[in-house]
Amino acid sequence: MQSPQDQRDSYRLIVTRRNASEIFLLQDGSRLALPRVAIQPRQRVAEQLVSEVTGKWGLESYCLFIPSVPASDRNGGGTKCAVMESVQHNDKLSAGTHWMAPPVATDCSDREDAAAIREALGELDSYVRGDRPGPFARPGWLRELIRWVEEQIGPLGLRLIGGFQQWNASPTFSLLRLETNDGAVWFKATGEPNSHELSVSVLLARLFPRHVPRILGIHRSWNGWLSAEASGTALDEISDCSTWERVAGELAELQIASIGKSRELLGGRCKDLRLPGLVKCVDSFLARMADFMAAQEKTSPAPLSNSELASLGEGLKESCSLLQSFGLPDTIGHIDFNPGNILVSPERCVFLDWAEGCVTNPLITFEYLRRHMERSGVKQPAADARLCTAYLRPWAAYFSQEELRRAMAAAPPVAVFVHATCGDTWHTLDPVSNPASAGYFRSLARRMYRDTVLAAERSELCLD
Repeated sequence: MQSPQDQRDSYRLIVTRRNASEIFLLQDGSRLALPRVAIQPRQRVAEQLVSEVTGKWGLESYCLFIPSVPASDRNGGGTKCAVMESVQHNDKLSAGTHWMAPPVATDCSDREDAAAIREALGELDSYVRGDRPGPFARPGWLRELIRWVEEQIGPLGLRLIGGFQQWNASPTFSLLRLETNDGAVWFKATGEPNSHELSVSVLLARLFPRHVPRILGIHRSWNGWLSAEASGTALDEISDCSTWERVAGELAELQIASIGKSRELLGGRCKDLRLPGLVKCVDSFLARMADFMAAQEKTSPAPLSNSELASLGEGLKESCSLLQSFGLPDTIGHIDFNPGNILVSPERCVFLDWAEGCVTNPLITFEYLRRHMERSGVKQPAADARLCTAYLRPWAAYFSQEELRRAMAAAPPVAVFVHATCGDTWHTLDPVSNPASAGYFRSLARRMYRDTVLAAERSELCLD
């Protein structure tokens, strides 16, 4: 029996070329079969599929989309499907492989493969016709992108040299790294619910060029943009406390630079997560949490009781009120401020992926950095105290250290509340049909409850 670590996701691949007029098949005895690969779960699907196709059959390809589950697999077949396209139209075939027209491919394949081909190509046609939105599900879009990128980077003295990595793939989302003669560039495009990320990224590149990647071009019809690659090492690969301190200090500098720009940031489609508006959501959020707690089937960890939820509501409101009382200005914030989105080089820190960019109390974003460091490999003594000191140092010109540290003590439960309510999921989620997601929200509520108890204890100590 496989351990959870050894379990892999199986994919049936429909690799096309020449505008989907040919399909790649493998010789399987007297019949032909679609290629299949197994990849690691919870890792980038497109990147793994592209790597597998290159390694096994020498085809340079990219992923178009993951189609609906074929009818033949709806009863538990367990094999997913991916539609891909060969970059070249005349790839040299390896032994035992063939390019076939779709009608021939379905005739020569078994029932399940034939059904997968028909349904996947039917879905692909719906993107080509425009019945479904999705420029990145259409054959040939990569060639279009390469031509556009060359137009953007040519005046800068750059040219593409052929190599690319596809990180994400879906009909309306794309993330690619393309190599040039001088470093690399990144193309990113987003659809709903993250279509606002283009506006946010362009605005931040103009306002804070030191801390975000440089924008080289905007592809409006695809809601995409081209960025210069920022040099540096991702913070999640660094366990040295002094580097985390640098990040904390530069986060504070970015936030201070954003003071007075709230209206502009909100106009650029940053999320409005200012505390006065969030306090109004406390009661409705906890009413939903009561439904989630009632739907819990496991006995451990125990669901929060109605009295505990009521106490949590009072604690959240008190923490928000206390945090507001210190008069910290609203600044740029980042609800997905994780170390994988932070690049560190000797010259600067660059913050990536601003779909969760917002305007909120500055300590909220810093609290996420603290939580990530708790779970990281940073083991130096007094690491948390050092991180806090590094973050507060740039703020010392505006507020007293005592006020800042009291405000910081009130921030933990508010930061979790902001994370839980920054989207619409808590409104719309059915806890019965989505038990895993409901369990996640229950865990957030329990974390908030513990944090409000600790915040009240710290407040009493401060008063003493």
